[in-house]
Amino acid sequence: MAAMVRTRLVAACALLLAAAGMAGEAPRRLTHRVWLLGGIPDEGTLTALRAVGVTGLVLPVGRVEVSERSSKFTLSQLPDLSGLAGWPVTSLVWVEGSGKAAGDPGSFATQLTPVQRSGTGSGGLVLVARVFFPGLAGFAAGVAARLGQPVELALPAQDLAQHLPAGGWPRVRPLAVAFGNPGALGFPSTTLQDDLTALDTLDGAMVPYRAAVVVAPTAEPPPGPGGATLALLANGETAAFDPGARGSIFKLRKAVDWGGVPLAVGQSVKVEIVDTASYHRDLGLVLRPVRPLLEGWDTIGLPGAEPTLGMSRAAFLAYLRGETPYPRPRVEADWPSPTTVRVTLTNPTPQASALATTGNWLELRFEGTEVRDVQLGAFAGMEYGKVGADGSWHLTVARDASAIRLFLTLVPPQARVSGALVAFLSRPREVRARWHVRLGDGTDVGGPLEPLPLTSR
Repeated sequence: MAAMVRTRLVAACALLLAAAGMAGEAPRRLTHRVWLLGGIPDEGTLTALRAVGVTGLVLPVGRVEVSERSSKFTLSQLPDLSGLAGWPVTSLVWVEGSGKAAGDPGSFATQLTPVQRSGTGSGGLVLVARVFFPGLAGFAAGVAARLGQPVELALPAQDLAQHLPAGGWPRVRPLAVAFGNPGALGFPSTTLQDDLTALDTLDGAMVPYRAAVVVAPTAEPPPGPGGATLALLANGETAAFDPGARGSIFKLRKAVDWGGVPLAVGQSVKVEIVDTASYHRDLGLVLRPVRPLLEGWDTIGLPGAEPTLGMSRAAFLAYLRGETPYPRPRVEADWPSPTTVRVTLTNPTPQASALATTGNWLELRFEGTEVRDVQLGAFAGMEYGKVGADGSWHLTVARDASAIRLFLTLVPPQARVSGALVAFLSRPREVRARWHVRLGDGTDVGGPLEPLPLTSR
């Protein structure tokens, strides 16, 4: 399968390190940090993160409003930090300002010092701004001077590419926010090509830097505290699906419980997610061998446990362990009668497909009979067709069909899609099946054509 030969995370890192070696440089160890935007996870999750190579954590501690001569720091309510013992923890402060305002770095550093000493500053400080303003670099450099250590400045990759001078800012290490779903945190929306161009420009600035990918999802309205999954909406009986250029829209045909928030019939839900295949593609663009000054990458937002939108925590950890970033469904068959088969698609992996109208399907090919009736079950639709010698699909009417395709809006993670019931006019001589899914990075992956047993076990 084409997706199975795509470069994986480990291979990308190896290529980058090998490139450094061929250039006569000492091999570099790329580090991976995770931003804990939703609080501190449990001990088991922290252990799992360490096991898959995460080397540091980033914890929000507050925000600072920068004006012309002052800096107002607002401390966030910090959780119990005892569970982070042994982890390098970088403090994160959101920066708000405009124009040439460079604030009062000394006052801010004084206010921040007790927080750093509490255990959140062992990995340093990252200042994060959603947009660049002329006074920002001076403020960051002033804070670094007052703290006596470099600080990181996180900005949209395109802002950094436009404003970072050759050689960089004194004692300020750039952190480029690129790819993923930046709008989830209020960063400007971008395109893949624009972010890729921006990173290429940063490579030419000859300044060591990090890159960060936002994996946090967005939903309007947001789900309640109970969490929600796209599988709740992807059933055609529950909602009508409308794919968009940025985000997908579901118009409810049934009332649903949206993580504890009741939604009425006719209400629309808009979601924008990053799935594992998209994350894999984005890391491939970040971890290119042509980036000799890249020091590592950050994942912005630890994915949530199921039920959640987009890449789940289990999917994230499985991918970092080296598993594939896409689902690998299986087709199961049960014969209630010699002429009727119930087909079910099961996905044992934590990965999901992309949302698609016709990109996710199960195909049945049969010989020696015709289809009399199809009951879709949880499938969203179907087509009658014939398959050419070259494997091409040709639509046809039921009496001329030698195959059918059953469509799904989504192949959910670790799920069984309840069976479609296919009735034939007579017992078929042979039935074969294969699956095909659309991935979040726009590519497709499919399984082999395999015979189905003609009797139930």
